[in-house]
Amino acid sequence: MVRVVLEGPCFVPGSGGCDIGEIVPPNSEKSRALPPRCRFTFIDKSGHVISAVRFDDARPFSEGLAPVRVGALWGYIGKDGAMAISPRFDDAEPFSDGVAAVGRGGLHGYIDKSGVLVIPPQFKQTGNFHEGLAYVGDPESGYNYIDHSGRQAFRGTFMRATNFYHGLAHVQRNGTFPLGRFAYIDTSGSARFTYSVQ
Repeated sequence: MVRVVLEGPCFVPGSGGCDIGEIVPPNSEKSRALPPRCRFTFIDKSGHVISAVRFDDARPFSEGLAPVRVGALWGYIGKDGAMAISPRFDDAEPFSDGVAAVGRGGLHGYIDKSGVLVIPPQFKQTGNFHEGLAYVGDPESGYNYIDHSGRQAFRGTFMRATNFYHGLAHVQRNGTFPLGRFAYIDTSGSARFTYSVQ
Protein backbone atom coordinates (compact mmCIF):
# COMPACT_ATOMS: atom_id res chain seq x y z
CA MET A 1 0.00 0.00 0.00
CA VAL A 2 1.24 3.47 -0.90
CA ARG A 3 0.08 6.85 0.36
CA VAL A 4 -1.11 9.07 -2.50
CA VAL A 5 -2.73 12.42 -3.25
CA LEU A 6 -5.53 12.10 -5.82
CA GLU A 7 -6.83 15.66 -6.02
CA GLY A 8 -4.63 18.70 -6.57
CA PRO A 9 -3.08 21.11 -6.72
CA CYS A 10 -2.56 21.07 -2.99
CA PHE A 11 0.18 21.79 -0.45
CA VAL A 12 2.13 19.21 1.58
CA PRO A 13 3.77 20.96 4.59
CA GLY A 14 7.44 20.27 5.28
CA SER A 15 8.61 18.12 8.14
CA GLY A 16 11.96 19.68 9.07
CA GLY A 17 13.53 23.00 9.94
CA CYS A 18 14.45 23.87 6.33
CA ASP A 19 11.78 21.78 4.62
CA ILE A 20 9.12 24.30 3.62
CA GLY A 21 6.94 21.75 1.89
CA GLU A 22 5.82 21.33 -1.69
CA ILE A 23 2.89 21.87 -4.01
CA VAL A 24 1.47 18.71 -5.60
CA PRO A 25 1.53 18.54 -8.57
CA PRO A 26 4.35 21.08 -9.01
CA ASN A 27 2.94 24.42 -10.13
CA SER A 28 4.87 26.44 -12.70
CA GLU A 29 2.73 29.53 -12.11
CA LYS A 30 4.16 32.12 -9.73
CA SER A 31 1.26 32.47 -7.33
CA ARG A 32 1.65 33.95 -3.86
CA ALA A 33 -1.35 32.09 -2.47
CA LEU A 34 -0.81 28.53 -1.34
CA PRO A 35 -3.38 25.97 -2.46
CA PRO A 36 -5.28 24.03 0.22
CA ARG A 37 -3.48 21.33 2.22
CA CYS A 38 -3.35 17.93 0.58
CA ARG A 39 -5.56 15.10 1.71
CA PHE A 40 -4.37 11.51 1.40
CA THR A 41 -5.56 8.02 0.65
CA PHE A 42 -3.85 4.74 -0.24
CA ILE A 43 -3.58 2.59 -3.35
CA ASP A 44 -2.64 -1.08 -3.59
CA LYS A 45 -0.07 -2.63 -5.98
CA SER A 46 -2.54 -2.61 -8.87
CA GLY A 47 -3.30 1.11 -8.38
CA HIS A 48 -6.73 0.45 -6.86
CA VAL A 49 -7.79 3.08 -4.30
CA ILE A 50 -8.54 1.21 -1.06
CA SER A 51 -10.69 3.91 0.58
CA ALA A 52 -12.98 6.69 -0.59
CA VAL A 53 -12.05 8.60 2.57
CA ARG A 54 -9.46 11.37 2.24
CA PHE A 55 -7.32 11.74 5.37
CA ASP A 56 -5.78 14.96 6.66
CA ASP A 57 -2.44 13.16 7.02
CA ALA A 58 -1.20 9.59 6.73
CA ARG A 59 1.90 7.53 7.41
CA PRO A 60 3.07 4.25 5.84
CA PHE A 61 1.49 0.86 6.40
CA SER A 62 3.38 -1.45 8.72
CA GLU A 63 2.25 -4.80 10.11
CA GLY A 64 -1.10 -4.41 8.33
CA LEU A 65 -2.08 -0.98 9.72
CA ALA A 66 -1.41 2.65 8.76
CA PRO A 67 -1.66 5.75 10.97
CA VAL A 68 -4.11 8.33 9.58
CA ARG A 69 -5.17 11.74 10.85
CA VAL A 70 -8.82 12.78 10.80
CA GLY A 71 -9.10 16.41 11.86
CA ALA A 72 -6.70 16.81 14.79
CA LEU A 73 -6.67 13.16 15.90
CA TRP A 74 -4.81 10.06 14.70
CA GLY A 75 -6.11 6.53 14.35
CA TYR A 76 -5.29 3.50 12.17
CA ILE A 77 -6.81 1.91 9.09
CA GLY A 78 -6.44 -1.66 7.83
CA LYS A 79 -5.56 -2.74 4.30
CA ASP A 80 -9.26 -2.80 3.44
CA GLY A 81 -9.39 0.96 4.07
CA ALA A 82 -11.68 0.63 7.09
CA MET A 83 -10.87 2.31 10.39
CA ALA A 84 -9.29 -0.35 12.66
CA ILE A 85 -8.40 1.91 15.63
CA SER A 86 -10.56 5.00 16.00
CA PRO A 87 -8.88 8.43 15.89
CA ARG A 88 -8.16 9.45 19.49
CA PHE A 89 -4.44 10.21 19.65
CA ASP A 90 -2.53 13.48 19.23
CA ASP A 91 0.17 11.62 17.28
CA ALA A 92 0.69 8.08 15.98
CA GLU A 93 3.59 6.15 14.45
CA PRO A 94 3.60 2.96 12.34
CA PHE A 95 3.57 -0.41 14.11
CA SER A 96 6.82 -2.22 14.85
CA ASP A 97 7.35 -5.34 16.98
CA GLY A 98 3.56 -5.54 17.42
CA VAL A 99 3.15 -2.10 19.06
CA ALA A 100 3.01 1.53 17.95
CA ALA A 101 4.04 4.76 19.64
CA VAL A 102 1.15 7.19 20.20
CA GLY A 103 0.90 10.61 21.81
CA ARG A 104 -1.59 12.12 24.23
CA GLY A 105 -1.28 15.42 26.06
CA GLY A 106 2.35 15.94 25.07
CA LEU A 107 3.51 12.50 26.28
CA HIS A 108 3.99 9.24 24.39
CA GLY A 109 3.28 5.59 25.10
CA TYR A 110 2.50 2.45 23.10
CA ILE A 111 -0.63 0.63 21.92
CA ASP A 112 -1.19 -2.91 20.65
CA LYS A 113 -3.05 -3.72 17.43
CA SER A 114 -6.42 -3.65 19.18
CA GLY A 115 -5.75 -0.02 20.22
CA VAL A 116 -5.23 -0.82 23.90
CA LEU A 117 -2.52 1.18 25.69
CA VAL A 118 0.06 -1.39 26.75
CA ILE A 119 2.53 1.28 27.97
CA PRO A 120 0.72 4.46 29.11
CA PRO A 121 1.86 7.86 27.79
CA GLN A 122 4.72 8.95 30.07
CA PHE A 123 7.66 9.76 27.78
CA LYS A 124 8.50 13.01 25.99
CA GLN A 125 10.03 11.15 23.04
CA THR A 126 9.90 7.54 21.89
CA GLY A 127 11.55 5.36 19.28
CA ASN A 128 9.97 2.39 17.58
CA PHE A 129 10.40 -1.05 19.12
CA HIS A 130 13.02 -3.14 17.33
CA GLU A 131 14.31 -6.47 18.57
CA GLY A 132 12.21 -6.12 21.73
CA LEU A 133 13.55 -2.71 22.84
CA ALA A 134 12.76 0.97 22.25
CA TYR A 135 14.51 4.15 23.35
CA VAL A 136 12.55 6.72 25.36
CA GLY A 137 13.39 10.03 27.04
CA ASP A 138 14.34 13.52 25.95
CA PRO A 139 17.47 15.60 25.18
CA GLU A 140 17.48 17.26 28.62
CA SER A 141 17.30 14.20 30.88
CA GLY A 142 18.69 11.67 28.41
CA TYR A 143 17.47 8.44 26.83
CA ASN A 144 17.28 4.87 28.02
CA TYR A 145 15.83 1.66 26.61
CA ILE A 146 12.63 -0.06 27.68
CA ASP A 147 11.22 -3.52 27.01
CA HIS A 148 7.62 -4.39 26.04
CA SER A 149 6.52 -4.17 29.69
CA GLY A 150 7.66 -0.53 29.84
CA ARG A 151 10.50 -1.29 32.28
CA GLN A 152 14.03 -0.02 31.74
CA ALA A 153 15.83 -2.85 29.95
CA PHE A 154 19.32 -2.16 31.33
CA ARG A 155 21.14 0.50 33.32
CA GLY A 156 22.46 3.56 31.56
CA THR A 157 21.30 6.88 30.17
CA PHE A 158 22.48 8.31 26.86
CA MET A 159 22.53 11.78 25.33
CA ARG A 160 21.35 10.32 22.01
CA ALA A 161 20.00 6.91 21.08
CA THR A 162 18.84 4.97 18.02
CA ASN A 163 16.74 1.89 17.33
CA PHE A 164 18.34 -1.55 17.52
CA TYR A 165 19.20 -3.27 14.23
CA HIS A 166 20.97 -6.63 14.00
CA GLY A 167 21.58 -6.57 17.74
CA LEU A 168 23.23 -3.13 17.96
CA ALA A 169 22.19 0.47 18.64
CA HIS A 170 24.27 3.62 18.19
CA VAL A 171 24.35 5.89 21.27
CA GLN A 172 26.10 9.05 22.39
CA ARG A 173 27.48 8.86 25.94
CA ASN A 174 28.67 12.48 26.43
CA GLY A 175 29.66 15.67 24.64
CA THR A 176 27.79 18.08 22.40
CA PHE A 177 26.75 16.57 19.09
CA PRO A 178 28.50 16.04 16.71
CA LEU A 179 31.40 15.93 19.17
CA GLY A 180 31.63 13.53 22.08
CA ARG A 181 31.95 9.90 23.01
CA PHE A 182 29.88 7.35 21.10
CA ALA A 183 29.30 3.60 21.26
CA TYR A 184 27.52 0.72 19.62
CA ILE A 185 25.75 -1.23 22.35
CA ASP A 186 24.13 -4.67 22.32
CA THR A 187 20.70 -5.51 23.72
CA SER A 188 22.18 -6.06 27.20
CA GLY A 189 23.57 -2.50 27.18
CA SER A 190 27.20 -3.63 26.83
CA ALA A 191 29.40 -1.54 24.56
CA ARG A 192 30.71 -3.52 21.58
CA PHE A 193 32.63 -0.62 20.06
CA THR A 194 33.37 2.89 21.37
CA TYR A 195 34.93 5.94 19.74
CA SER A 196 35.34 9.67 20.32
CA VAL A 197 34.90 12.65 17.99
CA GLN A 198 36.79 15.79 18.99
